Amino acid sequence: MDLPLFRSPEVTARTTVTDKGICLRLTAARGPAPTDIQLVDADIVREHCAKLGKRVGRIAASCRQCWPVATDAAGEALGNLAAAGRIFLFDVLHDPQRDFPRLSLFLQAACPTWQSRQSRTPLIHAIAETDQYFPWELLPLFAPTSTVRAGNQAELERAALAFPGFAAVVERRDPDHVPDSTSLNGWDGLPIRMVYDASFPGVQQEVGFFRGKDALFLLKGPYPKDSDDPAAPTLAQQLCDPALGLDHNRDGPLDQVVHFSCHCQAADGDTTRYAYHLSDEQGRKLVVPLEELAEEMMRIWAAEMIAARPGSRPDMPLVFLNGCGTVAMDPTSAASLHKPFRHNRNRGIIGTIANVPDRIAAEISKWFYLNLLVERHDVGQALHEAKWRLLQDRGNPLGLLYSIHAYAGLRIEPVPTHAGPADGGAR
Repeated sequence: MDLPLFRSPEVTARTTVTDKGICLRLTAARGPAPTDIQLVDADIVREHCAKLGKRVGRIAASCRQCWPVATDAAGEALGNLAAAGRIFLFDVLHDPQRDFPRLSLFLQAACPTWQSRQSRTPLIHAIAETDQYFPWELLPLFAPTSTVRAGNQAELERAALAFPGFAAVVERRDPDHVPDSTSLNGWDGLPIRMVYDASFPGVQQEVGFFRGKDALFLLKGPYPKDSDDPAAPTLAQQLCDPALGLDHNRDGPLDQVVHFSCHCQAADGDTTRYAYHLSDEQGRKLVVPLEELAEEMMRIWAAEMIAARPGSRPDMPLVFLNGCGTVAMDPTSAASLHKPFRHNRNRGIIGTIANVPDRIAAEISKWFYLNLLVERHDVGQALHEAKWRLLQDRGNPLGLLYSIHAYAGLRIEPVPTHAGPADGGAR
């Protein structure tokens, strides 16, 4: 079953496995003929994804120290990201001498508006199994020879367009997981459940934003209210029941978004240590290991099935996993943190391939939701414009670390009745 595409992608990239390794099968809506790009074995790709993640973490660290980032420093960071991307492609392409330029020329021809911010943003539709992650957003595929020297803001913005994460919207989906709904209900305000680590100043900014825009949001939480309260519903219970309140009542609207603002731990391939780190207002910690969350969700799903309530499960909300902190993750390890939401049949996931500074996470979050609710963009364009807002306002290129594992055309329908034009709205 294919998801109805109200907006057709310029490029569809379908990942398949052959006897030679992974194959990227590229088709274009118009322009170039279908093209196959052969990669090495999946295990080797994962190994080099981990190396790329460490390089990206070091580069991201250079953008954490200043607020805003100086133009030359941001340009240097983009140049280093481009170099890291070329090293990754050298290691994972079966024939890098031939296929790196082929891949670049294909995308340029299939996405003729990639250099223009005033034209339609190209859409790349990537279909792949979870363990076949390919970091499209981080690779200098539109300008393969770019070394990036930015002396002013205009040069910085042109340099950013080398990356699909700035030149296009990239939507990812699992071939077997297609959401049942392509809209989020915002009729009387967008119902949003917040899960957080209150110790981060940027997270407090996000809480203040949601509370200050109460005409747009129906905020549930934040959770945990009291990390030591044994009577509070668990995170697994809340994820599996979008009507469940923190008081165990089920009389509120269904969650449309679950927004995580917390530190996420996922590195070095040791999944027993993967976890979501939460805390309440008093600074009391609550660590939710990935394996414990998965085990409890399994019990809940089994109980639902045994209770024989076919068709009674509501549409699961979109998840925004806004990872804060300073610990680097690699793309495939970060994707492991999405697994509970994929298997929960959530409508999609927005996440980062690394923990980002909490102030940057707060900025991206604010502009994403204003673009979604006020500018009335779909999810893909809302995040795309938020990345650009961060680059334009703060000179910071770390919006590249955000990715969409969802149908990018997901939008608010209907929008809250009090939504109006954004104050200095995103372009």
